[in-house]
Amino acid sequence: FFQTLLLTETDNSLGTRLNKLSIMEALKFVVFLGTVRENNFGSRVAKFIVRKLEAKGHSVTLLDPAELKLPILEKAYHHYEEGEAIPQVLEDTNKVIAAADAYIVLAAEYNNSLPPALTNLMDHFFSYKHRPSGIVCYSAGPYAGVRSAMQARAFLGELSTPSVGTIFSIPVVYKALTPEGVPSNKEDTSLDRGAGRLISELEWYAVALKKQRETAGLPE
Repeated sequence: FFQTLLLTETDNSLGTRLNKLSIMEALKFVVFLGTVRENNFGSRVAKFIVRKLEAKGHSVTLLDPAELKLPILEKAYHHYEEGEAIPQVLEDTNKVIAAADAYIVLAAEYNNSLPPALTNLMDHFFSYKHRPSGIVCYSAGPYAGVRSAMQARAFLGELSTPSVGTIFSIPVVYKALTPEGVPSNKEDTSLDRGAGRLISELEWYAVALKKQRETAGLPE
């Protein structure tokens, strides 16, 4: 559907129409960094995305598995019984996730798949329900990690945070972004346009689902 619109509406692209539906309401976003590799490129992407969200007035929390240092999943947050001692890092992280309006997942590609650090982090929680997510994929090569993005769709769906139609992909990321998360080529606006399209669509869904949660509650 979205691809059809982009191909046929040359004078009124999906990105243009979503920008016209600009959402002025400030939202709470959680951005998941998906890699813990030394000297990884994900931190560049994270800085770029966080800056874009904050420029639109949104509140952003970056969850970095290298900083959280969660153990290999043995017991998820939602599996603790009432009165049972829950590790503080799980309590704090769950509060951030549960308070968010939308999520953005930075999906690097490891062996044609999702990074284990990302899935391990997100699998610890199940507080994403009925909030939308967006996928940003990237790689050092020309294919921009799209195989990881396809798996992220199924993964996020199982967590009850369905991903929006737009995927923002960044090929040859080490050339596209500086270590500070700034586009290397000042004349090339494709990164700004791609991020803007994803964020605009995610805003639309986030506001719609937020209003539905507030008025109708959650399905049983």
